[in-house]
Amino acid sequence: MKLSVIILNYNSSCHTLECVNSIQRQTQLNDYEVVVVDNGSQAVDFDRLYSLTGQPFLKVIRSRVNLGFAGGLQLGLQVADPSSAYYFFLNNDCLLLDDVCTRLYAFMENNKAVGVCTGQAVNRTDDLEPSFNYYPSLSGNLLGHGLMRWFTPADYLPRRQKYREPVPVPVVTGSALFVRATAFWQVGGFDPAFFLYCEEEDLCRRLRQREWKAMLIPDVRFRHLGGGSTRRNLLIEKEYYISLFYYFRKNENVIKQLLLQLFYTLKVGRKAFRSTHFAQLAWFILRGAPGRESLRYRQGFPVMASQTTDHQPTPSLLSL
Repeated sequence: MKLSVIILNYNSSCHTLECVNSIQRQTQLNDYEVVVVDNGSQAVDFDRLYSLTGQPFLKVIRSRVNLGFAGGLQLGLQVADPSSAYYFFLNNDCLLLDDVCTRLYAFMENNKAVGVCTGQAVNRTDDLEPSFNYYPSLSGNLLGHGLMRWFTPADYLPRRQKYREPVPVPVVTGSALFVRATAFWQVGGFDPAFFLYCEEEDLCRRLRQREWKAMLIPDVRFRHLGGGSTRRNLLIEKEYYISLFYYFRKNENVIKQLLLQLFYTLKVGRKAFRSTHFAQLAWFILRGAPGRESLRYRQGFPVMASQTTDHQPTPSLLSL
């Protein structure tokens, strides 16, 4: 198998079906497969995915609980073809606007030093969206990205600039992350301790440490609709800081961790007069954004979707 496309579904099957349809319409690559992972959705939403079954290139599996972004993708890899040369981790709220899979595959085949790449995202009105990001850092927060660009321009490329040629970037977007399988497994894959955010920063950092390049391929386009399965609220904001400070604990010394904790507490706390939302969030950061308060531990145990004699459930997974 040349390519395995891994897509997560969480109570947003309408996006998932449109995403899969766009892959079918646009992709000319031979020997690819699509793996859809239902990440603990409600039964009625999971039932809508049944229309995808019976297609030889497509697999649908279900986790009883939400494993998070990294955990869900890692689960998908358990049923992906083990011979796949590349993985394309694609958000279900993305639509391919051209033959993204074939073109990214060809680019990676011709550039063996590249471990991960992505295309150019556009929004609903065809305006460019940033398709890469910077590594979270103390210097970037204190000095600002514009000033840091003077010191390390390669790590702080303008994110909203229109690029015409492939360009090395620090962190490719997690919404459409195309990675070389050998590089991915060399660094251990995704860290499932990240539940919802910072997975791509962590992965790209580990790839960079092994001297794999990350690239933006600007003439390969996909549409990112946004808001596929996540709505912003206090719990989601907390989840972001849980992941962010886990990332800092992995990559920064204790002094920098404390300074970053103080920085973000003050940054959020200065808005506390606007709403108790920011006051609660600042207090949460000051307490170190404890992982025990993650949404990971606030889940119920959903009832499995309706089953027929063709479905073979296991204690933690329903495979179609």
